[in-house]
Amino acid sequence: MKRQFKFPENCLYYSTSVWVEDIDRGVYRIGITDFGQYVLDDIISITLPETGIFVDKDEEIISIDSIEDGLVIKAPISGKITEINDILRQSPELLNESPYKEGWVVEMEIGSDDDLDQLMDSNEILDVFHEEIEDEDFDDDDSEESEGLDEESGYEYSDNISEY
Repeated sequence: MKRQFKFPENCLYYSTSVWVEDIDRGVYRIGITDFGQYVLDDIISITLPETGIFVDKDEEIISIDSIEDGLVIKAPISGKITEINDILRQSPELLNESPYKEGWVVEMEIGSDDDLDQLMDSNEILDVFHEEIEDEDFDDDDSEESEGLDEESGYEYSDNISEY
């Protein structure tokens, strides 16, 4: 069974697991990617930062736990945390169900526009994604057949944002 991962063109990427979206003059929304939530599998909890604090780029700000694994998210930009998606405390599964919409994690007021220069656009992240899946063995437990799979990985990306 072929699995498509979405990397919307309207986002910038810190890694194959973290996206950043400009939502309003200097305010950026941050979340985990479709690929990131897939790797984590069933997400069971999230630890969020407090609003109003200033964080430096690359500072650990979010911790996500799943049945299989965990992920620590570092701040992709420096700035002040202006809002958190508090619904995730009670419904962390939104990260799996809607990583680009209802599952956003925090909003930040950017501290330095220079931080944006270090993020990747959708084309750059696709290159990184392909390198990562070549290095990993991702199995889709839902299917024993490999017919129709990409011979190297069994996965493909999609920049189609109609379903996010």
